[in-house]
Amino acid sequence: PEPVEKAEVEKFVGLTYGKPMDPTRPLWRCYILSTVGGCACVIRIHHSVGDGTTLVEVLFKMMEESKDTRPHSAKKRKRDWLQLLVNPLEVSSQAFLLLWGVLMGLTFIFHPPDSPSCLKLSSVKKLSTRKIVASAKSIPLKLFKEAGKRIGGTVNDVVMATLTSTIRRYLKEHKDSSLSAKGRLQYTVFFPMNMRTGPPNVHDPSQFGNQFTLVPMNLPIHEEDPSQVLMTTKQYCDEMKASPMALIITILNKIAMNILSPQLYHKITFYLFEKGSGFVTNVPGPTKPVYIAGHEVTDMMFYVPAFVACTFTIMSYNGSVNFGCLVDQGDSGIDPSKLTKFFYEEFFRLHSEAKSGIRISRDSTTRTWVKRFCMLGFFFLVLYKFNLLLLYVLTTFVCSIFYLHNRDVDFPIPLFIP
Repeated sequence: PEPVEKAEVEKFVGLTYGKPMDPTRPLWRCYILSTVGGCACVIRIHHSVGDGTTLVEVLFKMMEESKDTRPHSAKKRKRDWLQLLVNPLEVSSQAFLLLWGVLMGLTFIFHPPDSPSCLKLSSVKKLSTRKIVASAKSIPLKLFKEAGKRIGGTVNDVVMATLTSTIRRYLKEHKDSSLSAKGRLQYTVFFPMNMRTGPPNVHDPSQFGNQFTLVPMNLPIHEEDPSQVLMTTKQYCDEMKASPMALIITILNKIAMNILSPQLYHKITFYLFEKGSGFVTNVPGPTKPVYIAGHEVTDMMFYVPAFVACTFTIMSYNGSVNFGCLVDQGDSGIDPSKLTKFFYEEFFRLHSEAKSGIRISRDSTTRTWVKRFCMLGFFFLVLYKFNLLLLYVLTTFVCSIFYLHNRDVDFPIPLFIP
């Protein structure tokens, strides 16, 4: 056949989702398409085989790599527990995040659904087999790191902030009524969290299957100011990372699978998906080029269908970040190419804001500190009620001594550092 452009490849990917896989044969397919300047390898794997963590690892093992090439893994920020313990504001905040995560995990089924919008399915019954995909132009990973460093956050924080601005811009351009509706605008995305305790081992059959939990996360699309978008999204991401919600949902899910009938379990699952609007997942790829049959892979992307109108996918590869979008055409006329175009443009708007300096309104700063001191006051009241206040003060004092000793601090500082 004649070589095709990128748009034709994306059209082919969308069409493959409408064709059910034959369960009597292996649940994967591989297609080779001739493209302008090379070829495209389209691999389709049924999600029942495994989740993104293991399947991507399997694909990387099949590729040729140089000696210093390995999948990029996000560096987890090591928490300084001594610094946390000598700071009552942080201790009280973490305690409330723990309790709030437990409460949210137990009561999510009772939460109100998202505001109706052009990016939300009215019902999972409206899902169809007609899918369209699109991807944005690659963005250098170092720019995401620069913006993340400016806000004291991570690459993921900046990605989620960019997605927030992208969704708000799409709704605004389509004059969606949800932006002018009374009350707080809510847009929830489901975020898969890997529940494995260590890195995946593709040689271990027990590592396959779906070992993740979907955690709901509200995006602050009510924010319009770029600085507020960046900082509020970072706050939401930090709360989600510190929250035990994923563990609570995992436990509840296992209990439900064991005691409920398959029909009732499916009804509850669909009901919960209707509360949200989107699905977002990211996969870290190799930091250096990889090769297939001696040919360098110049671009890499993946798409995941879900019980929502839009799924957003992010993948890093060879120093770049790629953003893709898959939309369902059963109940909407969503244009994924606009969403990917907006993502590219909104990132550089947020990057420019972060580079020039984050501006936080005085009212927002005041509200944050008032909330934190209220939590601190309540935390001390609880300790006093259970006769634990003196123990906490002594523990803090001991931790402060170790904290100063480990950092060779030779001058006095206040015991309680805000």
